[in-house]
This record gives sequence, C-alpha cells and structure tokens, in this order.
Amino acid sequence: MLRPLGSQLRRLRLERKLSQESLAELAGLNYKYIGRIELAKADPGADVLVRLARALGVPVGELFETITPTDSSAYRVSPADVESATDAIAMLRTVIDRMITRQPRPTPARAPRRARR
Repeated sequence: MLRPLGSQLRRLRLERKLSQESLAELAGLNYKYIGRIELAKADPGADVLVRLARALGVPVGELFETITPTDSSAYRVSPADVESATDAIAMLRTVIDRMITRQPRPTPARAPRRARR
C-alpha cells in the first residue's frame, strides 16, 4: 500500500511543479520525510496525510486514488437482487416483531389423521 501512495504523492507534487522541499514547507514537514514517503520507506499517519493533502490542494481521498480507483465497472446490484433483499428484510422484520411481542408463529392447519385399521 505504501508504494502506490508514494507514487501518487510524487505525481501530485510534480503536477503542481513543487519540489520535495517546497511541499514539505507547505505541509510543515521535513523534506527528507517527504522523500521517504515517496519511496515507500515511511508510513505516514492520518495527520501527515491531511497536511499533505492540504498542501497539495486536494481531498485526502485523492492520495489513495491509485490504491482504490473509482472504477465505473464496479459491481452493481440488479433490481431483482434489490427486490429479494427487500423481501428478506421484510420477513426478518416480521419474525423479530413476533419475537419481541412473544407471539407464537401461527401453525399451519394439519390434514386430519386417518383412522387406523
């Protein structure tokens, strides 16, 4: 995970024509630390990622774009699956309501027994 993060940080920095030193100054970090992040030798915490994102003028999520790309071919739920899930939830809701109110489940009517010979 560190290698794609470092590559993305470097790409964003170079797009803005910033040196490691100038990015470090904007983010309030040491330039050597920026280099270590880009080379995947350091694991930055959340506070460092927020500082870097602000210095680059991007949302924090953009630092992770190469790790978790926004792909248009992501799994989509079909209407049939949505309907099945809705039915299952309704059934569960009914069962839970019965359990809460301690109502027994209605027993199905039985066919009469045959007389023995």
